[in-house]
Amino acid sequence: MIEQNNTHFISLQGTFNTRDLGGYRTQSGKYIKKNRLFRSDDLYKLTASDIKWFENLGLTTVIDFRNFNERKNRPDRIIKGVKYYDLSPDDETAALASADLKSDKRKIDKLIEQKKQNKLDLTGDGLKESMVRFVRDSETQKLYRQVLEIHIKDNDSVILQHCRGGKDRTGYGSALVLFALGVSEDDVVSDYMLTAKYNADRNRRRMDEYKQYTEDPVVLKYLSNAMSTRKEVIEAGITEMKKISGSPIQYIENELGFDKDKINLLRSIYLN
Repeated sequence: MIEQNNTHFISLQGTFNTRDLGGYRTQSGKYIKKNRLFRSDDLYKLTASDIKWFENLGLTTVIDFRNFNERKNRPDRIIKGVKYYDLSPDDETAALASADLKSDKRKIDKLIEQKKQNKLDLTGDGLKESMVRFVRDSETQKLYRQVLEIHIKDNDSVILQHCRGGKDRTGYGSALVLFALGVSEDDVVSDYMLTAKYNADRNRRRMDEYKQYTEDPVVLKYLSNAMSTRKEVIEAGITEMKKISGSPIQYIENELGFDKDKINLLRSIYLN
């Protein structure tokens, strides 16, 4: 395992977007502990050496935001001693953005049909709308509250959260954890945007794969938009939190029900 020059990126053979949330400075002047909180794309292609690295790290918990079909098609490799949580927000837009080759043909046929019915959104607003739904939907609120609760179950937890590409479902979950720990909005947005860098090669490869099934420029444009990492997507979620509660931390307390005592416990576990 080679860690890149970037202080957050972890270079593994079987993933492309694994990052350590450790090292971010909070607004109180403390720092998130390294080697405790991670975000990633899926763990389907982990090699034996990748698995050994996680075992040596002491990984205790994996939170998987993918839906049933995603997990069935690309099951996570099992890491010894790890508890796995399947917590899917069941977001079709995010799942479409990250589907794999096994479902490409089916997905593209569906998009071609939507195009014929003039239902294909080329503005890219679908991802923003999904992020707003994450914030507003009561069932999704319960799911992400559970994510925060998992973080305070044990004082020695080492937690990784992931979806397929580690972009939106994981990006939102990571943002909530960072906000709860007291990280600034600018740093939360910057962390989300790192995915644009680390997913770039994978996205180019995926577009080449999609072209095996269609040459329709409208469908290809939609797919490119869906895989893109755009600042306005996470900002749409943050803006919605502010509309509802005044600030992200108040949203976490009042809407998610993760109160001040729990926030203080979270900070006592993961900050130094």
